Amino acid sequence: MKKTYEIQHKLLKRLIFDNLIVTLLLIVLFPLYFKWKNGTEFIFEEFIIWILIAFTVITNIPAVVIYLNYYRENKNTKFTLDFEEEKILITKDGIEKEYLRTEIKKSTYHLGIYYKNAIDRAGRIPMLISDFGYWDLQFKNGDRYFLSNILHDFLHDSPKVPKTKYRFRFYPYIKKNDNKQAIDLNKKPKKEKTLTETFIEKFKTKNERQLREILDNKKSYQKEAVEAAELVLKNKNVG
Repeated sequence: MKKTYEIQHKLLKRLIFDNLIVTLLLIVLFPLYFKWKNGTEFIFEEFIIWILIAFTVITNIPAVVIYLNYYRENKNTKFTLDFEEEKILITKDGIEKEYLRTEIKKSTYHLGIYYKNAIDRAGRIPMLISDFGYWDLQFKNGDRYFLSNILHDFLHDSPKVPKTKYRFRFYPYIKKNDNKQAIDLNKKPKKEKTLTETFIEKFKTKNERQLREILDNKKSYQKEAVEAAELVLKNKNVG
């Protein structure tokens, strides 16, 4: 199965829709509610409206800048994923190149920091720039591409190639010299040893007399040390 991705306007439409919602809530409904609730004079209401307009414009500037950044990078780019033959065909500025999946050196998804909520459950509030992101794809021959989600909004699905890592950033502007460590979400975190397990490792070299000395003087040792001595002694006797 083959799938070709090129510039589409799904993300732009979503941005426009979000703006309409923000405009409706902040500029229309909120002032009307505020006036109904407090009997505010028109002059103060007008002032509030202008403040909200300014807020809406300011929050849109980062989203517009990122969109233009993505469009400039990908306006002459399209790529095809061939899942059957495990190939990637990328066309940039009229030049088409073909790569095998085994030729990929590094694959990193750059997402907005909002999507890190699924990992640390920090409860970050979504912003207009939250849905932007790009795929930093590097090959063994030195070729490198930045495939943003104005080509296709695939960044929040399962990775298209194995061993893809993630970078979460507040402002996902395409940063070509970004060398910070990405996160491997499939890698299980190393389990830290309990205090009892630490003592077990430490007591493995002790002989039976030394272990019994610990058990005979329990009050002089930590509870975890006594537990570890009992386990190690039990294993020695079984052996």
